[in-house]
Amino acid sequence: MNRIIGLIFILSLLATSVFVGMSAGEPTPSNGLSKAALKEIERRKEAYKKKKLDECYANALNNVAQMVDSALLEQALFIGADTMSRPDRPDRPITETFSSNIEHLPIRPWLKKSDFISPFQKKDTFAVDSLKIRDSMK
Repeated sequence: MNRIIGLIFILSLLATSVFVGMSAGEPTPSNGLSKAALKEIERRKEAYKKKKLDECYANALNNVAQMVDSALLEQALFIGADTMSRPDRPDRPITETFSSNIEHLPIRPWLKKSDFISPFQKKDTFAVDSLKIRDSMK
């Protein structure tokens, strides 16, 4: 029984592939319209497209014109609205340039290194001698 079902399945696949192969060689049927009719359809498509494009441009131009008119009107009404009674804004004061002589002064530290040593190290005689030598070398 399984062999018969398998054989029927294989034969149906074979028949389907043969029909597909035969139909691929045939030209596709045309829609039955003449060349003049196809040209007329293309002409109408182009005319419709141009008409819709012109409508879109006209709508966009009207919208832009309304926005510009309202912006100009708003500016015209606003000019001098709240600044008429106020005086002009004063200029900023001129800032003076400051030059100091600090760059030319020599800098030296107020504290020595020995000031940062703990008192326990200062009591150590060896450390005191080494600190004196370091301070005197400078």
